Amino acid sequence: MNKRISPTIFILFILYPFICTAQNSPEQEAIISVERIWDRAGHNAFTGLVEFNNKLYCSFREGEKHVHGINGSVRVIASDDGENWYSVAHLFRKDVDLRDPKLSVTPDQRLMINIGGSVYVNEELESMEPLVSFSDHEGKNFSDAQKIIIDKKIRSDRDWLWRASWHEGIAYATVYQSQGNESVLQLVRSRDGRNYAYITTFELAGKPNETTLRFTSDGQMVAIVRRESQSTKGFIGISPPPYTNWTWQELEARLGGPDLLILPDGGMIAGTRAYPQDQKNRMILAKVTLNGNFRKLVTLPSGGDCSYPALIIKDNILYVSYYSSHEEKTSIYLARLWLDRIQTWIAMEEADPPFVQSDQNGLVVLACPDTQAEIRYTLDGSEPAQTNGTVYRAPIKVESTIPLNMRSFQSGKFPSKPVTAWIGKDVFVEAAQIDQALDPGLRYTYYEGELRSVTDIKNLRISDSGITPRINTDIRKQEDYFALQFDGYLSVPADGIYYFYLLSNDGSRLILDNDVMLDNDGSHAENETSLAVSLRKGKHHLRLTYFQLSGAHTLKLFWKGPGFDKKEVAENLLFH
Repeated sequence: MNKRISPTIFILFILYPFICTAQNSPEQEAIISVERIWDRAGHNAFTGLVEFNNKLYCSFREGEKHVHGINGSVRVIASDDGENWYSVAHLFRKDVDLRDPKLSVTPDQRLMINIGGSVYVNEELESMEPLVSFSDHEGKNFSDAQKIIIDKKIRSDRDWLWRASWHEGIAYATVYQSQGNESVLQLVRSRDGRNYAYITTFELAGKPNETTLRFTSDGQMVAIVRRESQSTKGFIGISPPPYTNWTWQELEARLGGPDLLILPDGGMIAGTRAYPQDQKNRMILAKVTLNGNFRKLVTLPSGGDCSYPALIIKDNILYVSYYSSHEEKTSIYLARLWLDRIQTWIAMEEADPPFVQSDQNGLVVLACPDTQAEIRYTLDGSEPAQTNGTVYRAPIKVESTIPLNMRSFQSGKFPSKPVTAWIGKDVFVEAAQIDQALDPGLRYTYYEGELRSVTDIKNLRISDSGITPRINTDIRKQEDYFALQFDGYLSVPADGIYYFYLLSNDGSRLILDNDVMLDNDGSHAENETSLAVSLRKGKHHLRLTYFQLSGAHTLKLFWKGPGFDKKEVAENLLFH
């Protein structure tokens, strides 16, 4: 099938030393086309992409939804021209959910697919096992998925070998293993793609997991690593052979299903899910460096459940496979981009970032070191771009403490990184006027049932209610499919600006003084959102709503204010 979705094709007849101006976005300059190439299953996701025998091969998971439901299978499709696709393999395994199929080409010229196998019982993960399938030399027939054998020094029942990369006849990969509330990342190697020997353990905290390995022209290994806790920002590392002496640097951004491509000139492109402040996930391409620099280059048409790309170069064109749910269903997409444009941007100097020059009495003045640059800003959590945001021309008037995103644009330079600042810090929210004494603790209401947003909690039946001394999920009656609502007051000790941090798995929302302050809604893994607000001393009304589907049930509210660092909101500050 070949369902085309309004591919944008650009033919330029001029040189482009002045790209990335206010007239043309990077997307307009770089994207040749974007096509939806597969959508037959209910949920099509997690891609791999290679060139083999003058054909493009794309692998992905077919399932009912992102997780649970009907067990997933692996589909492999091929194309002679990148536009017309046909199925060449469909792999499945009894009672096993197959996920994350990643393609590579073996030294003896066969296709290899690394596959993760998950076993669920009543939607609870029982075990994980890495699998592999090999094609014949023509790429027409594939073996059944067979178990990968992990070195017994590190083997467990929760092994996940995510992607293998071949270098000088050896396949290198990482195996991530769940160990309680943490995970361990092991580097392994194989000569046959099935039997893997232990090399070293990556000493990284924060639940490291999905990792892509690539090699520089002088044989050094580069790793880009996703994390799920602590700061959640990714890591990038490098090591010379034998790949046991690693230097790590935290990236400036969170990653999701990342791939990494090292260009012939040494520049590096990462493909990943972006996690913007407005919580509208997107599939992006970014420049990354070994010192942790992360510069977004292009946003591809995408939204919601998306990412897990694969990047290859063919005929000086960058091909990117990925999945997204921004149209009517979760589907597989293939984007083609001008590689020379991407390379130019990687080498291009970045515009100076803007800053808040003054913030007094509800009036905010912005400035930039380069007075010729154009400043664009947003107040809705979205990222300023050539086609989005307000051009700054006069002081901004605000009536509360809110986040401002700003970015500068200058002809001949790449747009600056987005800068976020909390403005209106001297615009205070008054404390509630309460005539009666309050009792310690919060009122809670407990619900049971399945939902996907805290806004739908009213549709569930109330199972229990009462008073709890603190915000917690210990009062639940079951492990999955429940919701909680906490109501009461937070005692603020002094006038000042306070930073709140809401950490949850799944969705949550904080309403302070009848205003939505922190929105961490939706079905997701452990995720933290934050805000700042200027509060007067006294009692402030608080409502915190939370729901849990399955898996870990995390819910914590932290804050930071005058005279104290970030910590969990204490029991003695909560009243009803």
